Amino acid sequence: MRFARIHSSDGARLCAVDEHGAARAVRFSDTGEPVRDLQSLIAGGPAATDRLTIADTAEPGKLLAPIVPHRNVFCVGRNYSEHAAEFAKSGFDATGSADGQHVPEYPVVFTKPAATVIASGDAIDPHTGITSALDYEGEIGVIIGKRASKVSKADALDYVWGYTLINDMTARDLQRDHKQWFIGKSLDTFCPLGPWAVSADEIDITDLWLQTHVNGELRQNTSTAQLIFDVPTIIETLSAGITLEPGDVIATGTPVGVGIGFDPPKYLQIGDEVTISATGLGVLTNTIGEPADRDHLVQAGSHRLFTEQTGDGPVAVLIHGLGGATTVYEPQVAALSETHRVLRYDLSGHGRSPVAGPNSIDDWVDELLALLDTKGIDQAALVAHSMGTLVATTFAANHPDRVSKLALLGPVRQQPEQAKTATRARARTVREGGMSAVADTIIAAALSEKSKTTRPLSVASVRELLLGQNPDGYASACEALAAAVEPDFASINAPVLLITGDEDKVSPVATNDDLLSIYPHAQLQVLEGVGHWHSLEDPDTVSRLLTEFLTKP
Repeated sequence: MRFARIHSSDGARLCAVDEHGAARAVRFSDTGEPVRDLQSLIAGGPAATDRLTIADTAEPGKLLAPIVPHRNVFCVGRNYSEHAAEFAKSGFDATGSADGQHVPEYPVVFTKPAATVIASGDAIDPHTGITSALDYEGEIGVIIGKRASKVSKADALDYVWGYTLINDMTARDLQRDHKQWFIGKSLDTFCPLGPWAVSADEIDITDLWLQTHVNGELRQNTSTAQLIFDVPTIIETLSAGITLEPGDVIATGTPVGVGIGFDPPKYLQIGDEVTISATGLGVLTNTIGEPADRDHLVQAGSHRLFTEQTGDGPVAVLIHGLGGATTVYEPQVAALSETHRVLRYDLSGHGRSPVAGPNSIDDWVDELLALLDTKGIDQAALVAHSMGTLVATTFAANHPDRVSKLALLGPVRQQPEQAKTATRARARTVREGGMSAVADTIIAAALSEKSKTTRPLSVASVRELLLGQNPDGYASACEALAAAVEPDFASINAPVLLITGDEDKVSPVATNDDLLSIYPHAQLQVLEGVGHWHSLEDPDTVSRLLTEFLTKP
C-alpha cells in the first residue's frame, strides 16, 4: 500500500493513496481510532494494514512528509561507483582514500537530523548566508519495520517496512571545508522526503529506476542494481552494532549526475525546481525558496509563529501566558535542553509572532496542533504559564494522545464575571494608551514583595516583556482570556505538575488546591516569596522542579 500524511482540520492524518493519487484517511477498524502517523501503523506489525478502514472521500489539507523519524536519518555516501568517481574528481571530497581509490571498501555512513525533513512541495532554504554551492542528491529511502540487531544480509529485507524518496540536499562548500559531511548535509530543510511511503511488497528494490530532474532537465537516471552496497548489506552493516528501530529511515546513496559532477558545476539557485521520482514511489518535488525568514517565523496552519528550538530527546513545548514570550523561560532552557528537545514559541499576537486577527483559546490550540504537525512531533510534554495553561489543558483535553505530561505554572481557570469585566477594560486601556498604560500596574500586582524589593532583574524582565508586546495583540489576548471556557480538567489523565507562588494573586494556592483535587494524577508545589511570574522570580527552583518532573518515568 501507499501512504501519505495530510495536515487536515483534524490535525495530521495518515492516508492511503489510491490508484488515482487521492489520499483517503485511514482508521483502525477494530478501535475506530484515526491513524495519525506511519509509526503507529508500523508498530501494529505486518497485519496492521488488514485492520484499516479507508475513507470514501479524499482528505483535504496540506501534504506532510509521510514519516519523520524519531532520530537522525541514516545516510550512505559514495554508494554508486560513477557518483563516487565524479565526487572524487570534483575536489570537494575531503574523505577520499590516500591511494586515490574512489570506491569505498565499506559503506560510508553519516546522518542527518530528523528536523531537516520537509514534505514534497515545501521550499528548500538556500542558506545564502553560509553556502554558495547548493546541490541535490536523489535517493531511495528505506523504512525499517521492526527492531533489527545483528541482522544477516540474507534476512535483512525481512526487517524493511517499505520505501520512500529522499533528496539529500548538500552544501558542497561546507561539506568540503569541515572535512566531514554532517554540517554540509544537515542545514534546515535539507531532507525533502516523500511524497509517499510505500510498503515493501510493492517495490522491487533490486532494480528500481531512480531519476532526478532540475527545471525539467534529466540529471540522474540509474537503477538501484548499480548500488555498490545493496540494501541488505547496508542493514547488515548498521545493525551489527547499532540496533535499528521501527520507523528508522536509511538514505541509500545517490547516483551519478549531481550538480558538482558537471564542468562547470551546476549548483542550484533560488527558484530552481528539483524533482525526484522512482517507479511506484511517486514524485518528490521541491523548489529552492527565498532565504528563510530572519525572524525565525514558522508557518503553522494559517499563522506564522516565532519559534526557538534547542536540545535533543523527548519533546517539551514551552507555552507562555498573557504578556509573555519565549524569553519567560530563558532561565530554564539550558537545564531542560540537557534531557529534552525544547521547543519554545510565541503565541500569535505575542512577542515576535505577528498578530493574526482576533485571538481565542481554541485558535491557539489549533495553532499548537499545526506547529507540532509541522515539526513532525507526535507527542510532547507541555509546560505552560498563566493564560497559556488554558491553551495547554484545552489541547490535552482535545488531543490526549499528543500530550505526555503537563507542567502548569500559575494555572488559571475561566474568569468569573467581575474578572472578565476588568480584563476587557484592560484591553480598552491598552488600545487607547499602549502597553505603558498598564505595565507598572501589572508589575505591582503580579510580583511578590520580595521580588519587587530584592530581585531587580526579575522586575526588569517582566517589564520588558510587557512593554515589548504589540498593543493590539495584547488587547486581543485579553479579550480571548475573558471569553475563555475551561476544559474538563477531570478528563486529563496525563501526569500534571502544578506550580504556584504563595503570593500569586492570579493563581492563588486555593485555586491550585481545587485543581489538585480535580486532576486524576496531579501534584502541587508552592514557592515561597514568589508571585505570578514564577520562572523569573525563582528560576533555580522552577528549573529543578521541571527537570525532576519531566525526567521522572
